[in-house]
Amino acid sequence: MKVLLSAGMIQGGRSGVGRYVICLAEALASGHPEIELHVAGLEQDRRCFPFIPDTRWVSIPARFGGGALNLLWHQVCLPKLLRRERVDVVHIPSYRRMLAFSPVRQVATIHDCAPFILREKYDFLRGVFGRMLVPWIARRVPRILAVSDTTRDAIVRFMAVPPERVVTVYNGIDHGAFRPQSAEAVEVFRKRMNLTRPFFLYVARLEHPAKNHVRLIEAFGRLVAAGEFDGELILPGARWHGAEVVEAAVAASPARERIRLEGFVDNRDLPLWYAAAEALVFPSLMEGFGLPLLEAQACGTRVASADSTSLPEVIGPAGLLFDGLDAASIRAALVRLATMAPEERARREREGAAWAGRFTWQAHARDAVANYHLAVEGTRS
Repeated sequence: MKVLLSAGMIQGGRSGVGRYVICLAEALASGHPEIELHVAGLEQDRRCFPFIPDTRWVSIPARFGGGALNLLWHQVCLPKLLRRERVDVVHIPSYRRMLAFSPVRQVATIHDCAPFILREKYDFLRGVFGRMLVPWIARRVPRILAVSDTTRDAIVRFMAVPPERVVTVYNGIDHGAFRPQSAEAVEVFRKRMNLTRPFFLYVARLEHPAKNHVRLIEAFGRLVAAGEFDGELILPGARWHGAEVVEAAVAASPARERIRLEGFVDNRDLPLWYAAAEALVFPSLMEGFGLPLLEAQACGTRVASADSTSLPEVIGPAGLLFDGLDAASIRAALVRLATMAPEERARREREGAAWAGRFTWQAHARDAVANYHLAVEGTRS
């Protein structure tokens, strides 16, 4: 079976969708020789797919690199490519790029239904596109992979896709990278990054209001003012829509000297960030999945998250939940993490690692392949 996976929107692997596409492609290429996998992406992102032979790489012209032009390439140029290359299945890993008129069977991954749930996340045109045009396209897609039950239910509810065409296929994590780190490696990392205090970590792009940094910053400021934590808050993540609001909140915080904006951090350093942290705190208001929760737990780090959308489903029994709309609730979770008894701390670290071990890209790829076959069989029937 010849499958083409679109990677035209991965932003160099700096986004959750980007990491999803790279990990899925690697799992398909390494574990499914029965699939002839081709990948279409921007030449600048070619380095993210060293496991894909040049003969199976399709370059998207640089002028179609972003925004409306990238969407145009998918709707106009990609169908012609699929016909010419005699592809059996095209896999579109983002609802914004699903094909309205695909000449071959289409499988799509939908990560969330944010335009319906968090309307202020998008400007008017993108909101209208997400709420009006995307559902019409989604109803034309034979098989849709939802990365959580929460997302699956939202697709059926908001997009009116028949439930038999939507299946939950949980994301995985790279257990070769995300695992407990040695004490020596963590200490070297602490010195390299000048980490002299304990710290809470929030790994997310600087996006307002969806990622909810501002309430976390407010809660941390209260924590410090009350003398309840003698450490830092570290916020790694690339600047995104509304980043200036987050930066202003840091500047205005009474604890600003103990809040660090790290910018985008290399994926190779992420396991060490997790392992060095006191805990990962994840106050996001809208997530289709929430990979950092599992990545941190796989590294032996405790986690706490907002009780919104898919996060309670993903965090597992070892995590703490709080009300992401209430800075006092966030602060209470931070206090509990900072004062947790050693026995409870060890238990949560152990149980969190076991929970994270259930999520693998190999399992995700296996289920994706099963849905490729179901899409093709639907054509034959």
